[in-house]
Amino acid sequence: MSIIKLLFSTNKDVESIFQKAFEEETRYNNFEKALSLYEKAARLGHAKSQYYAALMYLKGRGTRRNYSKALELVEQAAKQNYPHGQYLLAQMYLSGEGVKKNEEIGNEWMDKFSSHNIGDGITLCFHNY
Repeated sequence: MSIIKLLFSTNKDVESIFQKAFEEETRYNNFEKALSLYEKAARLGHAKSQYYAALMYLKGRGTRRNYSKALELVEQAAKQNYPHGQYLLAQMYLSGEGVKKNEEIGNEWMDKFSSHNIGDGITLCFHNY
């Protein structure tokens, strides 16, 4: 199997895991199963899954609230240039939720988010928050 075909197959499989997790969370309210699947895809580097798992840890959905795990996951997503992750990370630092408040770091992440030119971050990122 070629490397390109293997990578495409892997990306497709990871996206499928994410879709199943999203369905478990939003359609069936099975938060434990959703978190398990988000984490599986997150370990494979799927930025959107990292972001959604971080939200679940922030909210305590399917698990106990865990700010350090949320921070770890949202940082992974943000560092992959995922806009939702960048905005959430900025908000965490600006508000001090789950981290020591740090406006300098928060503003740096907000600038990175803003470079995407995709509009209102609150509407974009907190539909599930």
